[in-house]
Formats: sequence, C-alpha cells, structure tokens
Amino acid sequence: MKKIYLFTILALLCALNMPAQQPFTFVHVSDLHVSTVTSSVNQCDLNGVEAKCYLHTFNNMNPKPAFILATGDISNIGNSSAVSGGMYTALTQYLYPQNLLNPGIGALHIDSAMTIPFYFAPGNHDYYTTLLPPGTLTQLNTLPNYSKYIGPDSDYAVTTPISVILFVRSGWDISYLISIDPKASGLTDAQCAWIRTELAQNAGKRKIIVMHHPASNFTGTNCDSSAHGAIANDSTATMYVNRNTFLNICDSNHVDVVLAGHSHQNVVVDRTGTQVNDNCTTCGTRFVQTGPAFAGCYRTIRVDSSFVTVSPNMQSCPNTTAVQDVDFELNMSVYPDPSTGIFNMNLGQTLPVKMKIFNVLGECVHQQYSNSSKIQIDLQSQPPGLYFMQLVIEQDVPVIYNYKYPLVISR
Repeated sequence: MKKIYLFTILALLCALNMPAQQPFTFVHVSDLHVSTVTSSVNQCDLNGVEAKCYLHTFNNMNPKPAFILATGDISNIGNSSAVSGGMYTALTQYLYPQNLLNPGIGALHIDSAMTIPFYFAPGNHDYYTTLLPPGTLTQLNTLPNYSKYIGPDSDYAVTTPISVILFVRSGWDISYLISIDPKASGLTDAQCAWIRTELAQNAGKRKIIVMHHPASNFTGTNCDSSAHGAIANDSTATMYVNRNTFLNICDSNHVDVVLAGHSHQNVVVDRTGTQVNDNCTTCGTRFVQTGPAFAGCYRTIRVDSSFVTVSPNMQSCPNTTAVQDVDFELNMSVYPDPSTGIFNMNLGQTLPVKMKIFNVLGECVHQQYSNSSKIQIDLQSQPPGLYFMQLVIEQDVPVIYNYKYPLVISR
C-alpha cells in the first residue's frame, strides 16, 4: 500500500488560485476498455477514439476539474503483450508526459500543462491475458503491463485538506470459472487493515473509496438512461473475500461514497442493495456506479467540508466523429460561480447554443436557446445546490460540441 500526500492536490489548488480549504470537483470514469485490437467478446474503445473525445471534454471544463479518476478496466486485455495488442497505449498516447513508462501515482495528466492528474485503480480486465467467453479466459493475478504504462500495482491514498480518497484493488475474476456471476477475488485482510488505518487517520474529513467492483449492487440504467439488464441481488458482480467486512468498515468509519463500475451501468445503492437518491443524506455510505467510459458515461463529484455531491449520469461525445472534427476552441467563462442564481456566460464568440440545466437528481430545471456570445442564465427560482449545464453548440453539422459544466447556487 502506498500513500500520496497533499503535494499534488495542493500544487493544483495553488495553480488555480484556490484556497486549500475550498471545495473542489473531480471527474469519475470507469470501464475505459481501451484497445488496439477489435474484440468480439466485449465492447472496447478501439484505438482510444472515445478516450480522445472525453478527454477533450474534460480539458474544456471551466473551472477545470481537480483531477480525473478511473475505477478499473482501463484496458480491454491488460496483460496482453505489445505484439497482440499493447492495450494501454490506446489511452496513454493522449496523456502527459507522453511515452512515460512505469509512471508513479498521479504522474499521468490529461493536459499538456500537467495540472490535471489522472488517478487509476485496476479492474478485472486489467488482469486478462486473453479475452474469451466465460470459463475459458486466461489471466494473471499481477499487473505487469498496468505497472508499465498506468501506475504501480498497489493500493494508495490521495489526501487533501478536506478529504481522503482510497484507491483499492478489488481483484481478478474468480467466479466466471464457476458461475455467470462475475465476482472478484476480493480484499485481503491486510487491505482491510490498511483501509481502517487510513480512514481513522483522516477521521474529520470527507471519505471516498475507489474500486472497480461494486460492494453492493442493484439494476440501474445504461448511458442513454435505458434500463440495464437485471442484477440478481445486492452481492451480484461484487467480490468474494471480505465483502461484508468492507461494508462494515464503511459503516463504522462513516465513508461518504464508494465509487465503482464493472456492471456497465449507472446506479446508487445503500449497503443492502436498495436503490437510493444519488445524494441521500440519511442512507449511510452511498455505493455509486458509473457506466462505461467506452460509451461516454461519466460523473462529476463535488467535495466540500460537509458533503460529497454526486452528479447524475453525464454523457460526453454523443457524436464522436463530429467532436473530433471541431475546428475551434471554446474559450468560455461563467461568472459569478457560485452565485445567488444569476450566471453570466461569455462564449468568446457568437454561436448557436442550446442549453439545459439539470439538478443533482438529473431533472431538467431550465433550458434556453441563444445565438450570442454573451448569455445570462436565471436560476433564481431554484434552491441552493449543485447544478449541471449541458451546452450543445450547433453549426453546419448537427452537433459538433457537447459540453457539460457544474454551477453552484449559494445563498
């Protein structure tokens, strides 16, 4: 287990001229499945085309996210050789510093200025040597290629003045060999002891745990909000060893959220597998799943000293080709933010814009159309809280830029 202390986050906050105690927002993605060969068994992001698109979206957020984190299945076949795939290079070609081998924790960034680090936790696909139908897959229980291209094969903690985020390896596939319920090998006793220690040492902070497999499960939705396939019960697609121990650790240490993926769906549940509001304040630890990045799913997470706010499912790049062909940079600013309800937006140029504002429940609370460089958004009728603006810019092709931006109403 490793620990990364305040240095990276504090340096970022200083670069953005933000006081260290201020709230911050980061982006959660999962199941990137980048690949350099086509897979007939599992969906993949061939040559990182989708990755290029959503990294473009994240880079153009304003304000910038503090960091990006990915909860596993970074590669479609992580332990394949370079000759048969070289899977991670489909993503790392877009990260900085480029061509970095054996990167340390937080060494990779999504921007050339290297102010937005990318943190990773491995998933079951990262252990694969081949990807064949269930019962015939082959895998290792170590991560040689992941360590070479993505980060160390270890658990670690990222701490800030107001939060601690634990990145935990939930293991490799074990039940694919004996059932259709794809459970992970789970957590060792040493991992559980480390989690307890880290949480106890950060008792007064917001607590977030990041892992690939959900510790509790329920049927959710796909990236396009359609119904996902049935999940049998709260332990489906979770982990074998120390699952209940982990749930008890979350309870006793008042963990805010556990961020995961694996099931390729969007859903938030409590420890019993009961679906709850994304931002329920009385449900104990929220177990949050974010749908697959290979389909454009992501969430934004806002952390302040009193709460961790989870956005609804967001979807970047619905028209990947069009976004890749965009021939202008959006130099957008929104001010003031936070505000009491009136936001002024300057696009930097006159553009036809369709805008929708969503609350944290995913409900559209405001929409408007403009063909101006300067736009005023009136949300005075809405209660204080976190909102998300979806900005769609149209020119000669139907949709060339799909942009999402967090707004905060504070009174």
